[in-house]
Amino acid sequence: MNTLIKKLAIMTSLVFLSACSTATKTSTINKLQSDFNKHKYSAYVTDSLKAQPVVLTKAESSIDVKKLKAIKHQIASRKNNSTARLSNVRNQNGLHKVSRGLQQQVSRLSTKNQQEQWLKSHSSLEAILALLIRNNLDIQSAQEQAQASLSKYDQVGFLDDMLSQYAAFTKDISLTGSTQKQKKSVSKGFPFPGLLAMKSSIIDQAVEASRLQIKQTTQNAITSARIAYYELQFAQQEIVLTRKNISLLKSLKEDLKNSYSTNTADLSGILQVDIEIANYRNKLQIAKDKQRSKYARLNALLNLSPSFTLGKLGTLKAEKLPEITAQLIKKGKAHRVEIARLQTDLEKMKRIIQLSEKRFYPDFDAGYSRFQNDKFTTRPKIKKSNFFAKNDAYLTETRQKYKALQLKIQAMKTKTADDIQQGVSNYKIQKSTHALYQNKVLPKARTSLNIAKNLYETGETSLVDVIETQGLIVNYQLKSLKSLKDMNVNVAKVRRLIGSNE
Repeated sequence: MNTLIKKLAIMTSLVFLSACSTATKTSTINKLQSDFNKHKYSAYVTDSLKAQPVVLTKAESSIDVKKLKAIKHQIASRKNNSTARLSNVRNQNGLHKVSRGLQQQVSRLSTKNQQEQWLKSHSSLEAILALLIRNNLDIQSAQEQAQASLSKYDQVGFLDDMLSQYAAFTKDISLTGSTQKQKKSVSKGFPFPGLLAMKSSIIDQAVEASRLQIKQTTQNAITSARIAYYELQFAQQEIVLTRKNISLLKSLKEDLKNSYSTNTADLSGILQVDIEIANYRNKLQIAKDKQRSKYARLNALLNLSPSFTLGKLGTLKAEKLPEITAQLIKKGKAHRVEIARLQTDLEKMKRIIQLSEKRFYPDFDAGYSRFQNDKFTTRPKIKKSNFFAKNDAYLTETRQKYKALQLKIQAMKTKTADDIQQGVSNYKIQKSTHALYQNKVLPKARTSLNIAKNLYETGETSLVDVIETQGLIVNYQLKSLKSLKDMNVNVAKVRRLIGSNE
């Protein structure tokens, strides 16, 4: 009797567990069906993926193998082309092209000491830029990073086999029916050569981004070196003018002392000259400190010793800039390297979206699941996992980032136009200021100095008036030089924005 009761209890439990299991399966399948019904596929999936199972003949399969070989050959060709594009990007940077003669000279300088000795006797901006393009550590780093990106082409050939991707994506699904037939359909249904081609196109964009990074880094270094060189030229001429004025003041002081000894001058004039000498000595020290800081900046760019100084620099001369602002803005929007990099990133993101759609949303009739009239014909054992919506969420995020990047490119173009406009405006202001000092202020100041000297010689004025007039001329000369230097700095900045030295 007890045995019979136990058997009945066990049978009741089994029936109950079976009912629970069936209810759980039904609930899971209903959830999956609901997810599938609610899911909206991208235009790519709708347009590109077929709703019929793929069954390839033996001849078609051999064609796929040929396609795969052709794609791999194409990838190797792409790598070679990218390698060639990276080889000379330093010198083809858009802002400065080093002459062959300077390239040969620089290539023979194997040690830092040789480079410094060479620069002592070749202190032109062209020589500095030639050594900069070879020596700059940031440029070298960008070059090595670009070379590293080339190895991605070799990784394309080791793209995961489609069956392993399929297994990873559907690892929690166990389908009933002819498993072998489904595996065959899946292995032939995935466009494996197409995925290789798509992935290699993504790497094309990655390598192009690395190439643009070299170009951007080189342009930044060239612009910084130009500005530092202009600052050094200004500091050098400021030091020369200040020393010249100090020497003149000392000579005037001696004249005043002689006049004072003969009671033809008073002590206040000598004291005034001493004050001016002290003032200009302080200005001289400030100019030297500025010069040292600019040398430190230039030496860091050239990867030279911090204490290195150039030989005598050339005279500061005006750099010209076409003042047709609309044309400069057009060039900037078309050729600025930062915009080109963002556009490369945009194209890369577009390719990634396409690749992800191929991998995340395969053809369901390729053996993944069978649907007829929007109903399951099999009941897969599946863990509760909303894989449709999950992967689509990743792609939705990527698509939103794609749109954000498009807006960022537009914002960069707008900012480029504004920066060019500001640079041209500043250039015009400094050009006008320089012309004012050169053509009007300095000639009149020199006339005033001659008048003051004549009046002093006739005893109609004191030597202090001569000193003050001389000081004004020095100040006007420095302001004229500063406006010239600022002109050149703005030219360098605008050229950097348009990515061209024209």
